[in-house]
Amino acid sequence: MSLGSLLEKAYILRKTWLTRHSRRHHSQFGEDVVLNDWLDKSVKNGFYVDVGCYHPSKFSNTCFLHKRGWSGINIDMDAIKIKCFDLARPNDTNINAAVSNRRETVTVYNFSRYGLGSTIDPEVAKNTPMPVYSKNEIETRPLTEIIDASPFRDRQIDLLTIDAEGHDFEVIQSLDMVRYKPKILLTESHLTDLAGILQLPMHCYLEEQGYKLMNWVGFTLIYALPNSGLLKQR
Repeated sequence: MSLGSLLEKAYILRKTWLTRHSRRHHSQFGEDVVLNDWLDKSVKNGFYVDVGCYHPSKFSNTCFLHKRGWSGINIDMDAIKIKCFDLARPNDTNINAAVSNRRETVTVYNFSRYGLGSTIDPEVAKNTPMPVYSKNEIETRPLTEIIDASPFRDRQIDLLTIDAEGHDFEVIQSLDMVRYKPKILLTESHLTDLAGILQLPMHCYLEEQGYKLMNWVGFTLIYALPNSGLLKQR
């Protein structure tokens, strides 16, 4: 094994197991605290899909579900992040891909070797205050295609969480809502007023699909289908 390969392996091991983060919650803004309070504890084998998964524990909306016995699909545009998931969640399906509602070759803009904010949206990249650390090209794939090729084919998603840096709606549009319609859906908006969020095409689309906006935590909008069977009776 070359020195470069050894160094990369050591880096992946350090990032997977020694990355510092709050132990009070795994999610960036405490979204998992909200979800943990809402979800029926009797659901032990749920199915999650995490688009823009970033890290197995730090800023993860699915880490607490994984600890509860859930499993699923973790997707990220950065191959090194998926290698961390392969170490920490070997029984999940971990995919290096960019997700979109159309197939094309896109440029991935990264702002650090292992950081937040990687995007395929040139406008988002241009308006990010950090300099671009690296760029690479990748083929986009519809989310439906990725799930169809996994062990979870034709299974309804219990929780879908998306962090695609300005590309969330395209990810949602790439999902077959007949076969895979998520019972709970987390997506991001950087708008700061509720009136603006309620006018978003993404919000209007989700309302048409029967979702209710249940909470707003940090940048994260939490939607759920009424009577999904996942939430506690209150």
